[in-house]
Amino acid sequence: MIYKKLIKPIFFRKDPELVHNRITKLGNILGRHWITRAVVSLIFNYENDMLRSNLMGIDFRNPIGLSAGFDYEAKLTQILPSVGFGFNTIGSVTYKPYEGNPPPRLGRLPKSRSLLVNKGLKNTGSESIKNSLLHLKFYIPLGISIAKTNCKENADEKDGIKDYIESLKIWEKSNIGNYYELNISCPNAFGGEPFTTPDKLEKLLEEVDKLDIKKPILIKMPVDFSEKDTESLCGVAAKHNIQGLIFGNLTKDRQNPLFDQEEIKTAGAGNFSGHPTFEKSNKLIRFAYKKYKNRFIIIGCGGVFTAEDAYEKIKAGASLIQMITGMIYNGPGAIKNINKGLVRILEKDGFKNIQEAIGSSK
Repeated sequence: MIYKKLIKPIFFRKDPELVHNRITKLGNILGRHWITRAVVSLIFNYENDMLRSNLMGIDFRNPIGLSAGFDYEAKLTQILPSVGFGFNTIGSVTYKPYEGNPPPRLGRLPKSRSLLVNKGLKNTGSESIKNSLLHLKFYIPLGISIAKTNCKENADEKDGIKDYIESLKIWEKSNIGNYYELNISCPNAFGGEPFTTPDKLEKLLEEVDKLDIKKPILIKMPVDFSEKDTESLCGVAAKHNIQGLIFGNLTKDRQNPLFDQEEIKTAGAGNFSGHPTFEKSNKLIRFAYKKYKNRFIIIGCGGVFTAEDAYEKIKAGASLIQMITGMIYNGPGAIKNINKGLVRILEKDGFKNIQEAIGSSK
């Protein structure tokens, strides 16, 4: 209530990227000291054995993770466990640094419960970000989201593949992180999303296979694809060293009826997170789970604001949940509220743990 009634109205009167940068700086400071981490944990953290799981050989204390796209330069890895997350993903990181698309790079659509995102894979590059993490201890599973550097040269298929591979080599050598996400579906990059076609994804994954990576690799999937197009990508992934799928990325569909029409008319360049992605994500989770549940771990991402939202994705087939927009609109207490709510719902529905609920929708 403090966040919604006092802090959020102040934040929402200021430039979104300025607010993001200041929150990131504050989180980085709070994460440096055990006493500040302990205070934050006392307020926000919540533990319950019903929420624990082991997936892909990784222990998760709860299913709620921070999606790639918020901590894109890995400043928050030390404070996020205290905020209550069960895992987090940094990035997307790229092989070379990129200053981002021209501002404004972030926007808000409060009536639509959405954010406009046009950062364009802004980050300081894999080598720099890796170096900033070398001497840190990680208290929850850490994912590295890897995309191709946003530049004209990487619009070429061969150079784009090389860019992914060089980033993976940097992170593999460092032995930082528990899993990788291949972000093939960022809609705000130069040249679009070339690796969302089966033939080009095949070529990318052939090169990834050659690295013989032992950590789990997941693919961040487009959220606007049809089931047919999604199946064509899943079929390629199933032949390679890919352990999971994430549904999904930002939506480009401005005709989505979940948008407030006045907000979407005045939205600038970029694409959208939050509520307009919710049903799109659920539909693809449900499809992929029914067809590939014994092959892939599925992470549900898009439009999670409440425990009920998370539970719907879990029942559709998601083993884990990622979020950003729900935290921005509902505050850092949203993670605790979702986890507590999930325990309440699981108990009401007669499930002993989160695993029993996965894919339980009929």
